[in-house]
Amino acid sequence: MQKDFLGSKVRGETFAYRVNNGIYLNITNRCTNDCTFCLRNNGDTAYESDTLWLKREPSADEVVNAVKSIYFEACDSFVFCGYGEPTCRLDTLIVIAKLLKARYPEIPIRLNTNGQNELINSCDSTNLLFGLIDSVSISLNSANEDEYDKICRSVFGKKAYSAMIEFGKHCIGNIPTVQFSVVEETLSNEDIEKCKVMVDKIGAKLRVRKFISENDKNPEGN
Repeated sequence: MQKDFLGSKVRGETFAYRVNNGIYLNITNRCTNDCTFCLRNNGDTAYESDTLWLKREPSADEVVNAVKSIYFEACDSFVFCGYGEPTCRLDTLIVIAKLLKARYPEIPIRLNTNGQNELINSCDSTNLLFGLIDSVSISLNSANEDEYDKICRSVFGKKAYSAMIEFGKHCIGNIPTVQFSVVEETLSNEDIEKCKVMVDKIGAKLRVRKFISENDKNPEGN
């Protein structure tokens, strides 16, 4: 079913796209989650972009060239966020970040992630992000591993939840801004409060966002 679904998508080469004052980087369609609420289950685009389904995965140079082609003076961030989990291509992500830092040293880089990097790659791989990623937003999505497993459907099963929390802990003190996020419509108020308590203990921030629909112009979902 999933294979047929993916095979029917209109594909292109949107490696970078503009969202408000940011440039978002779409480097892969691979993801270790199949979240029930994921935007890509309902469309091909986001924030009025062209299709984010890729014909192929781009090289680091192709992504940087795509950034150059749409760069604008008011740009205030680069964000690894497309129709896939960026850390599925960690080596390429790191090269892209280094190239962007060299060319645009004043512009911060954010990673939007499901937090499963240390399962996808290795326990030490998070260290490679330090000095390159200025902020990280981790999709928490649930107050416990059972509910997370139910709605996020990770290929790693229930261990994905604890690995995500550990990833966040490893980012604290090494990446300047660390936040977890939840989607308001998928959690009860009680569970959101539980998430706040847990995230506070880690020393990170929690962002409660609304569900983002196709072509929503606000990437923060507020």
